[in-house]
Amino acid sequence: MTEPGSPGSLVVEASATVSLGMVRHGERVPGVLACVHRETAIGLDARAREVLHPNELRRLDEFRADSRRLSFYLGRQAAKLAVRALGVSVPMNAVEISPGVFEQPIVRGTGGEPPVVSLSHAGTVGVAVACGPEHILGVDVERVDPQRTGVFESVMSARELELARRAACGGELAVNILWAMKEGLSKALRCGLTTPFEVLEAETFEPHAEGGWGCLFRNFAQYRSRAWVMGGYVLAVVSPKHSHLHVSPEDLERVHQVLGSAR
Repeated sequence: MTEPGSPGSLVVEASATVSLGMVRHGERVPGVLACVHRETAIGLDARAREVLHPNELRRLDEFRADSRRLSFYLGRQAAKLAVRALGVSVPMNAVEISPGVFEQPIVRGTGGEPPVVSLSHAGTVGVAVACGPEHILGVDVERVDPQRTGVFESVMSARELELARRAACGGELAVNILWAMKEGLSKALRCGLTTPFEVLEAETFEPHAEGGWGCLFRNFAQYRSRAWVMGGYVLAVVSPKHSHLHVSPEDLERVHQVLGSAR
């Protein structure tokens, strides 16, 4: 969708919400992914009043930099699109995504047992995943940036660097993908990057049969990650090992169109 901005300008806002197609032990498990792109902070205040809870609006006002205001808004909007796709029918601005003790997102105001949400933002995009309270997911989105590769490598183990070196996509891109997978795991664990990096070490990293990449973790064998490279971004989703994701090619293309429109 598009939204008018200031006079003489057009603020581009695009979004997509898709099913993760999760299956666990032969049973379908509700889970959704939402992504949002907004090109600029122009006209953000008016749009934010439609999306953000009053407490979130107060937090938004605390940020002075347009980039920080935009990223906060995008993460919350993506989370609320994901929550709505699970069947929550209250208005977006009645739902609050508040920070937990480790800054993990806590959903309030849904009128029932709140879903589990994980969110991430980078540049002009925000992504979120949501599932029922009995399940768990984590998500991360990163802009592929060769200048950050050295930083990622500096906190990776020898095993991970070797996995990246052998990857068909090339070591530099593989390092960026592995980083997003590890950060997605930290969000599924609801501790963020407060834990030592070596605890999040990847055990395997290889192309996935349904596209993108797959990963298992050395210290958390009960989790797995899927990741895709789209429009200059890496998108990684972490789920329990026996909860398999099956995102249709058509839905992946919808997500790609949103991320691909971002700069």
